[in-house]
Amino acid sequence: MWILNNLKAHLTPLQELPKQIKYGFIDSKFGRILLGTTSIQKRGKLIDAICVLYFVQMDDKSSLEQLHRRWPKVKLVADANAIEVMRNILFEEKENAPVVNIALKGTDLQLAVWAELSKMEAGTTCTYSELAELVDRPKAVRAVASAVAKNEVSILIPCHRVVSKSGAVKYGWGAALKSSLLCYEANI
Repeated sequence: MWILNNLKAHLTPLQELPKQIKYGFIDSKFGRILLGTTSIQKRGKLIDAICVLYFVQMDDKSSLEQLHRRWPKVKLVADANAIEVMRNILFEEKENAPVVNIALKGTDLQLAVWAELSKMEAGTTCTYSELAELVDRPKAVRAVASAVAKNEVSILIPCHRVVSKSGAVKYGWGAALKSSLLCYEANI
């Protein structure tokens, strides 16, 4: 089971930290995932938007501790039902491409980088320098790389598609996973 290729991401910048993140775990083709959602306003209604998508590296408990370290002021609530709804949106084949709402907290540069990443097609890559050019900050390659590294929503904001000019394979979730993801996407 893997995330649908035809998803459309709708990014919503958060003005402040969410009060609560509902979370749960999902098994996938590339390993276990910790998924988190928070409520946002959209067209006058409260809806759930994904704000966290981490790969579990050691175990569920360690991943949950990492989530708490990254979001220390946010109440974390296990919610299997909310996560199941998101799992169905992300993984279940549909006739029409579903829209996935993503809630992000970041600086203007981070939001610009993440928005640009969300436009990248599967099977494509770019360097940090190319990404810096795309966000009109050609001299801010390190700041752009930092924004890529701070992405909380892996895969949906495909930071794994950014590659080093030197060919070094770096990824917060491990070089082997990045290589596997890029190989998979190159062949779909």
